[in-house]
Amino acid sequence: MKSKSSLKPGDTKDGLRRDFSKADRDILARRVGFRCSNPDCRKPTSGPRKESDKAIDIGVAAHICAASPGGPRYDSTMSSDERTSPKNGIWLCQNCAKLVDNDQHRYGAGVLEQWKSLSENTALLEVEAQSSPGTEPSDVELLRFFTQCLDRPAFQDPFQQEGSIEDFDRAIEDTIVALNTGCLRDRQGHVLSQAKGKAFLRRHGWRRQMDAVVDLLRAIRSRYDQALKTGEIHVNPQPGEREFYVFNNREVAVWMDETRAQVIALFSNLCVEAGLQGLQFPRRPWGHF
Repeated sequence: MKSKSSLKPGDTKDGLRRDFSKADRDILARRVGFRCSNPDCRKPTSGPRKESDKAIDIGVAAHICAASPGGPRYDSTMSSDERTSPKNGIWLCQNCAKLVDNDQHRYGAGVLEQWKSLSENTALLEVEAQSSPGTEPSDVELLRFFTQCLDRPAFQDPFQQEGSIEDFDRAIEDTIVALNTGCLRDRQGHVLSQAKGKAFLRRHGWRRQMDAVVDLLRAIRSRYDQALKTGEIHVNPQPGEREFYVFNNREVAVWMDETRAQVIALFSNLCVEAGLQGLQFPRRPWGHF
């Protein structure tokens, strides 16, 4: 997948460049409410410029399967028409478009198709809620939903007590998605609860604090990935057996615990301000496990 400015010519008989048409690009953007389809991002991709007749556009109509051989996720069984069809497109911000092309093994076609489906469903739910009088949740109701998202083992137990740190990483990712999109799902992808994402908080101060929470969660995932790449954590899953892992740098576990404690403290301060009960990390005092 390439950005609209760097895509190679499609696999066509005439050899001409075959990006998405303007009409198809508009459709991809509108179907997700002009937001990045990466559920870990959900950044708006359009907004006003200083000139009253112009708008900012940082969106990319990207290919799920590459338009030409050698590109990310290229599928030789697809026809040229299929490659330029909106079905093979996903709307992303420029940063995420580059991200998924730089790591196509992590971001395979199946992952991008899930992003697209989730983003379209979220956009539809937002439209339906706006068209139904009296259904817009209050800020306090949104905080109750966010409490449900954060009240899970990944925010209750010390890192060294995790039964599966791969499940831990997925839980952090699921939480980011839920806070951004308002859609909380279980491991099988079933919707457990549906509300609104943090962007719908009316109080700007609360919204900024939730932005900080999500930024910290992203930092946790980045630190986890770094620890795997540098060998600070070694994971050796055995087929049919329980996952086995070793800490070669125990400072990683300390950092994970301190950062999660910061996440919970930041969120709990919001809850107290809203008159709600906060959360605690860890759920039992240190040293009592």
